[in-house]
Parts: sequence; structure tokens; C-alpha cells
Amino acid sequence: MLTNIRDGKRDTGGDRTGNRLLDAGTRDLAWLDRAHTEQLALCKELEDIADSLPANVNRQKCIYAAKALGPLIKGIHHYEETVLFPQLQSNPDATDALGPTLERLKFEHCEDECFAEELTDALLKLGSGDRVNMEAVGYMLRGFFEGIRRHIAFEREHLLQGVTDKELQAT
Repeated sequence: MLTNIRDGKRDTGGDRTGNRLLDAGTRDLAWLDRAHTEQLALCKELEDIADSLPANVNRQKCIYAAKALGPLIKGIHHYEETVLFPQLQSNPDATDALGPTLERLKFEHCEDECFAEELTDALLKLGSGDRVNMEAVGYMLRGFFEGIRRHIAFEREHLLQGVTDKELQAT
């Protein structure tokens, strides 16, 4: 889990991704809530890295964040697009606006994953001591974590408000 990155250490208890959360077999709304919490924790770590630029960079933290970034983002997006979104859309109470909203969120997922790949490369370079444009990396970090925070806030406030596992399973 990412909660130990602050000290330059990371819990690597998961099997495939190095993340116990994503390696858990059960994926429901509680899992999604924990996944969002994990994403927000990563955003906080990325913000700390951005705040440390240019002179006080914790290289190990950069490498751990880089390794966690892709699997965490892709795992959550996969769940949302293959399980959550289809279930929400099949709900008889779904409004006509839901379809375009879900398509927009899928597009954002694609953009976030591409951005995460670029950010991963920059963090790995930063972590290995390679020369990077510190200002550009700072902008990348801030652009990424602010976008993720907005995305999660939208999903929690508008998409998941009042939704329960029972309602999703009934659809």
C-alpha cells in the first residue's frame, strides 16, 4: 500500500502489482472506496514530491511512486469500466445523461493513463538522479494529481451518491 511512501518505504504485500488493494479478489463499492482512498494517498505523495522540487527530492519516494502509479490507476479504471459503469448503466433508474457522462469518464481514464505513463518516466528519471526539467516535472505532478482529485470528487459526489452494492447487484 502507498501509505508508507512518505518515509521512502513502501509496503509490497501484493502479488502481481505490489499493491494489496488491487490484488484482493473481491471488488465492490467498499473496494472502490478504498481504491479511491489509495489514489488520494498517492496524490498526496505526488504533491509532497512537487513541493520538494528542486532541491529536496527524496529519490526513493520518486521511484516507489513511479512504480505504484500505473498499476493503481489502471486497476481502478479497469474495475470502473468493466464492472461499475455497465452496472450503473443497466439500472432502470439511470437517466439519459448517464451514458454521455460515463463516456466522458472513460475518455478521462484514457488521458489519465497516458499522463501516468509520462509521469512515471519523469519520476523514474528524477529518482535515479538523471537531469530533468524541474519546472516541467512540477507542472506534470500538479496537473496529474489535481486532475485525479477532481475525477474522484466527481465520481463520489455525482456518480456514486446513494448507490449501494445491493442496487448494483440487482441490475
